[in-house]
Amino acid sequence: MSELQTLSLDAATLSRGYREGRFSPVDVVEEVYRRIAARRNDRVWLHLAPRADALRRAAALQARGPEGLALYGLPYGVKDNIDVAGWPTTAGCDALRYVPDRSAAVVERLDAAGAINLGKQNMDQFATGLVGVRTVGAACHNAIDPRYVPGGSSSGSAVAVAAGLVTFSIGSDTGGSGRVPAAYNNIVGLKPTPGLVSSRGFLYCNRSFDVPPVFALTVDDAHAVLDTIVGADPEDSHSEVRPDGEHTWGRDSPPGLFRFAVPHREQLEFFGDTVARRHFDDVVDTLHGLGGTATEIDFDPFLEAGRLVFDSPFIAERWVTYGPTLEAHPEAVHPVVAGAISQARRYGAAETFAAQYRLKDLQAETARLLSGVDCLAVPTVGTLYTVAEVEADPLRLNTRMGHYTYFANPLRLAAISVPAGLRSDGLPFGLSLIGPSFTEARLGSIARTVQARLGGRLGATATHFHEVVR
Repeated sequence: MSELQTLSLDAATLSRGYREGRFSPVDVVEEVYRRIAARRNDRVWLHLAPRADALRRAAALQARGPEGLALYGLPYGVKDNIDVAGWPTTAGCDALRYVPDRSAAVVERLDAAGAINLGKQNMDQFATGLVGVRTVGAACHNAIDPRYVPGGSSSGSAVAVAAGLVTFSIGSDTGGSGRVPAAYNNIVGLKPTPGLVSSRGFLYCNRSFDVPPVFALTVDDAHAVLDTIVGADPEDSHSEVRPDGEHTWGRDSPPGLFRFAVPHREQLEFFGDTVARRHFDDVVDTLHGLGGTATEIDFDPFLEAGRLVFDSPFIAERWVTYGPTLEAHPEAVHPVVAGAISQARRYGAAETFAAQYRLKDLQAETARLLSGVDCLAVPTVGTLYTVAEVEADPLRLNTRMGHYTYFANPLRLAAISVPAGLRSDGLPFGLSLIGPSFTEARLGSIARTVQARLGGRLGATATHFHEVVR
């Protein structure tokens, strides 16, 4: 077996191989297409770039060389609600299909940094769901165990990374879609502060707080991509500039002594999963061993903010984007998705303003709760569900999956889900570290240390974290 066939696609490994001349971007793209073909129709990709086109772009990049290109030769993909010039955008619904003339801001920046886009990835239709199986066509499989859902709505984006098909992917995250699939597939999901990364060129669920998350095998890879795509976009009215002096630690420095919050013990919810509860307790012990001091806080205000994402007039924002397609082509929309978006009709203007006022109150209240700590530590998901379980009870279990994620964007928090070891039953466990706006580097410092201590293998690949970080 050749080196390429067992090659880890993490950025450190690829960059080292390029520098040493062991392989080239063309070689890596050739290998990725071999892996994709070997997986046959795995439904990770809704639009895969023609192999000849990807090789042509890799050859042009190779001829130019790596000078000044932070992401030189790194293969990636994007969720299919993100525009790429000349490629179809469908958000998982062929009735919505269009072909844009211009790429999304994140794609423009990634391509300019030397990354190689290979295609558009599968998703819960209209990005409405956390399960990854709300698709009219076939859904992709969980990379760790196909009995379990892949997580959504950025399902294909997470599976592509976990399966070793790309170095990183860009998804979208409204209520957890950049973190839940990361936890289900044993990878990193980095969700930036709303506005830190431009969402121009996205099909929005909630324009007020949608963000582009990064999926990657390691915390360092996720942050390297984030560093490339951050920055104000004059064409995106929701984009923000990160204030100076917001970072307590640099990402590459160990955190030293830090304080972290956890919900009061009686507020922790694992939905009957005692294995997950024991593992979270072990992870908290690990955080103590890394220099952390825990303090318990009231979790109810966070949960209330999370409920506003789907159980308030904020759901009407989805109607702005997807309502016309639902009205014109109801047969093309998954029934659970149609039911969720149709809830927009329940609300009026007065209720909308009341929800906005309440969210402002909750933002202030949760800011006070986090003011004395460096981060909040919670499970990314309280338990893991099989495809059969979700199909039998789709609405209730989807809501359970967002228990620890729904609140982060409406509260304008930064968050990262990091692999924190395998549970005693062999399933992956994701730890979410959540902090105030623009604290991505602080969270990354702790998350990197957690992954070094607990992370184990990268995604579903045979490569271990310590094999690639030297």
